[in-house]
Amino acid sequence: MADNDEYPDDELESVYNGEGRKELVDDDEISPEEEAFMVGYDEEEESNEEKDDEFYEKAFEEAKKSSKSKKKK
Repeated sequence: MADNDEYPDDELESVYNGEGRKELVDDDEISPEEEAFMVGYDEEEESNEEKDDEFYEKAFEEAKKSSKSKKKK
């Protein structure tokens, strides 16, 4: 396992935020296409997280309703 002591956490994370990616494009370290891919990937990941949250909330509410109806019997 690689030791990341030479890179502070904020430096590693900066590549994954909008400002860090823009700096990489400006410095010609990544292409605009690579930056666009990273943006699309992040958006899709966020969308999937929202869908997961909605799924779990719905399942929780259904379980809660089911539990209440069993208690009434």
